[in-house]
Amino acid sequence: MQTLDLEKVLLEYQTELNGDTKVDELTIKEKIMIMPTLKHKWVARLMTYKVTKQKLVLAKKKAIRELVSSSPIPLTKTSLDQAVGKNDTIGQINDLMDSVDIIIEYLEKAEKLTNSMTWDCKNLIDIQKLETT
Repeated sequence: MQTLDLEKVLLEYQTELNGDTKVDELTIKEKIMIMPTLKHKWVARLMTYKVTKQKLVLAKKKAIRELVSSSPIPLTKTSLDQAVGKNDTIGQINDLMDSVDIIIEYLEKAEKLTNSMTWDCKNLIDIQKLETT
């Protein structure tokens, strides 16, 4: 099972998002021009992690089915819950799912931020117009 360095991924995304969302009077036209590309980049990352989450859910279901089928006796709900709790593979999947959930939450907020940048740029242009008149 693969691992995910959550802190490293979040720091990398924070640094990148900081650069993507930095706007000033000199770069506003450039940011407006690349806004659709920026939005696409962050939405694509979000969807990639949502697909990863779905794959992990399916892997967890498969591991539980294998656990049930490998048992020589039928498992009750309680004994199944205990067996799932002790299973290393399912534990790793759960840990990875928790990390992916945090990244998904961050990327959802990043998507909202990039969507609101359109209004921020418009407001900055309006301020520039007021200052020049």
